[in-house]
Amino acid sequence: MIRVREYDKERDLWEVEEMERRCEVGQSGGGEAAKKKKKKSMKLFVDLLGDPMSRVRHTPEHVMLVAEYGEKVKEKKEIVGVIRACIKMMTRGRTPVNEHPIYSKVAYILGLRVSPSHRRLGVGTKLVEAVESWCRRNGAEYAYMATERSNAASLNLFVNKLSYVHFRSPAMLVHPVHHHVLPLHNHSLSILHLPPLLAANLYHNIFTSNSEFFPTDILSVLSNPLTLATLIAFPSNVAWEPCSILRGTLPKS
Repeated sequence: MIRVREYDKERDLWEVEEMERRCEVGQSGGGEAAKKKKKKSMKLFVDLLGDPMSRVRHTPEHVMLVAEYGEKVKEKKEIVGVIRACIKMMTRGRTPVNEHPIYSKVAYILGLRVSPSHRRLGVGTKLVEAVESWCRRNGAEYAYMATERSNAASLNLFVNKLSYVHFRSPAMLVHPVHHHVLPLHNHSLSILHLPPLLAANLYHNIFTSNSEFFPTDILSVLSNPLTLATLIAFPSNVAWEPCSILRGTLPKS
C-alpha cells in the first residue's frame, strides 16, 4: 500500500536522506546505451546540505511530499519516494495591444526520487498526481518540469503517461569546472559587481520582452544570500555608468 503525505522534518529527515543516497545521483533512465555514455560524461553530485527542501524553500509557496510503502495497515511504513514543487508568478508573453507582460501562476515540479527497490510500483505516478493536486489547490495555472533527453524513465512517466508536452530545449553553456587558464583577447577590461536592484533591472530589460516564465520576484532571487553575484565585464576604454541600466542602456562590447 502506498500513501503520499507532506514531508515532516522531525520524523522524516534521516529516512529521506538515506533513501536519496540509495537513488542514482542526477537523472536516471535511458537504457544500456545511456548508461555507457554516462560513464564517459560529466557526473553531477547534488549536496542538499542537510536540508531536503533547500531547492524549493526560497519560494513563498512550496511543498515536499513523501511516499510511504507498507504491505500491512499497522506495519511501520518505509519512505520510498519524494517529490518537490514550488509556485511562482511568471511572465507568459505580452498583450497584443500595449505589449504589457501577462502574468500567470506557474508550478515547477522537481526532485522526484523513487527508491531503486520500489520502482515500477506506481510510486512516481502517485507522487506526481499528488503534487499536481497541491499545485491546483494553490492556484497554479501551469506546471512544468525539466529532464534530460536520455532520461527514458522520466519521459515515459511525464510525457507518455501523464500527458506532458515538450516545451523548450534549453542549452547550458558552461566552462569546465577543472582548473584552466582562460585567455582574454583584450586584457584591458573593467568588471563591475552589480547590486541586486541594478541586476534585476538588467535581467528585466533583456528577458521580459522575449522570454516565457520570467519570474516577477527576480529581485528577491538576486538578493538571496545563495546568489553569489551578477558581474558585468566591458572594455576599460568604454565610458559607461552602471545606473544607465535603469534606462535600458548597456556598455558597448
